[in-house]
Amino acid sequence: MVLPVGRSFYVETRFGRVKGFRYAADSGRTDAPVVVVQGGISGSGQLWKLDGSGWWQSLYSVFAPADDVQVISFDYLGGVGGSDTPDQPLTVAQHAQAYADALVKLGLTDISAWLGGSFGGVLGLQLAATNKQVDLKRLAILGAAHKPSIQSALLRSFQQLLLQHAENEQQGVILARALAMLTYRSADEFEQRFSHADDALQYILAQGERLLRNHGKQANTLFTHLTPALNDYAIDPARVSCPVQIVSFSSDSIAPAALTSQLEALLPNCHSYISIETPYGHDGFIKNVADYARPLAHFIPELNSEIELPETVL
Repeated sequence: MVLPVGRSFYVETRFGRVKGFRYAADSGRTDAPVVVVQGGISGSGQLWKLDGSGWWQSLYSVFAPADDVQVISFDYLGGVGGSDTPDQPLTVAQHAQAYADALVKLGLTDISAWLGGSFGGVLGLQLAATNKQVDLKRLAILGAAHKPSIQSALLRSFQQLLLQHAENEQQGVILARALAMLTYRSADEFEQRFSHADDALQYILAQGERLLRNHGKQANTLFTHLTPALNDYAIDPARVSCPVQIVSFSSDSIAPAALTSQLEALLPNCHSYISIETPYGHDGFIKNVADYARPLAHFIPELNSEIELPETVL
């Protein structure tokens, strides 16, 4: 089985040093098929941990039973992990090139699958469309599309205004993260979870304070160097030749169904399109793993499609 402990490594790329993690089966074969897993902009390559606190811990049950696969995940340049922060913000294309450079230097150019949630899905789509160094056999996209939604672009622009006009850097980070939390989740979830708006406000502000407490200065560069990349990108789906699985979430305002459906229509080889009803909005790609786990395991041959998945995934 794939162990929940990742061995960390560093790779120099043309855009800076990238930190990555390798999760392998018990045998630890370095020539085992490779699946790259990338999460959202605030995520790290520490997908899974023994104590259950990994960034995408809920996905572990899908990969754990695989007995012949290695999972690679990278911290983002300018993000909250151990990768460098470039002097200038990178574009989506430059980010994709950086992680392609890292894979090439690792000798991993034959990629069985790229699984990307949110920002990770955008990067996988970009890499599949334009990069010839890395051969992606399959691409799974969760809560992502080929261009930003107008609402998500407005969100990120408003975050920049909060950073510029806040009394200090710390306050700007807290407010920017709080705004993000407001749009990651749906109106239905807030109605179900809170009895009063004041309680909801305290919750989203607490999430901003948590980000600042856990990541310090990196919490600021997350908004100055990483999130702006998602405001201005356009990927031509017609250039993606590999099979693609799209997972869309009904209440997602960051990658709304109108955009993911458009992506499905434009792709030459869309293997499957899965739409999931959820109150969690964009965060459905983390919260609703149990709803897409089985079709995902079937889509990626290196995963055991006969696994007994739990009814709920922690």
